[in-house]
Amino acid sequence: MGLQDVVSVLETYRGRAKVMRTVQYGLLLTTPIASHTSKAALQTLSSQIGTARLILRLFDDLPMLHHALQVYFYSKGKDQVVRCLDVMTTMADQLFFPMEHIAWARDIKVLKGNSSYFWHASLLLWGLSLVLSILRSLRVIFLLKRKKEIASTEEEKDEQIQSELLTVIMQSADLLNALNWLPRRPWTKPFPVWQIGLLGMISSSIGFGKLLVHLRSSKKWRIVHPAVTMEYQGVNKGDIMKVYHHRTSS
Repeated sequence: MGLQDVVSVLETYRGRAKVMRTVQYGLLLTTPIASHTSKAALQTLSSQIGTARLILRLFDDLPMLHHALQVYFYSKGKDQVVRCLDVMTTMADQLFFPMEHIAWARDIKVLKGNSSYFWHASLLLWGLSLVLSILRSLRVIFLLKRKKEIASTEEEKDEQIQSELLTVIMQSADLLNALNWLPRRPWTKPFPVWQIGLLGMISSSIGFGKLLVHLRSSKKWRIVHPAVTMEYQGVNKGDIMKVYHHRTSS
């Protein structure tokens, strides 16, 4: 990765978001080898980066709405199951933003009231979006293996399948963190900080790699699907894990 690649990434909104996400989880991943004092500092820095990303997402509503309209009006030629999953995913992503905005505004006392309900709602919407995205990728893989004509060549088909498999791994890693932050998680003990960092780094690394491939192939950037970087950084607040950042996908 040369200097030009680094500049190309940092010049874009999505690129900066992915760098911040990767650093945030990387800091959590390094906590087991840090001293007690350094561990607290790493977690604080990680939390601050997550908060910065949350604030940046205050401007994502209109781009997300534009993407949702594109999905609805311009995906009619797709497989009906894929199109349905696309529409449902964008609906969950679109609803996520106001839930997060209200929760954050209540936390900083701009709005009155308890923020827990809205943090919980945004977490559930994020988890739903991840599940729908995983189902979509599995459906696409099924179609690619069943209908060779979808891809122009065997090599292209294999690349598409590989890309969708990476998306499944990426979203599954995020989904494990989302389930872990639920007030009633499916398992007894919450993940340790380093494990949250590991799952986040797996997801971030795949998303970052997909972004580099896109930039190198297009040499040109446009903002699509702001919810691509949606995700959460958990911090105790009663029984609710607070939201800090958006999911990474291709």
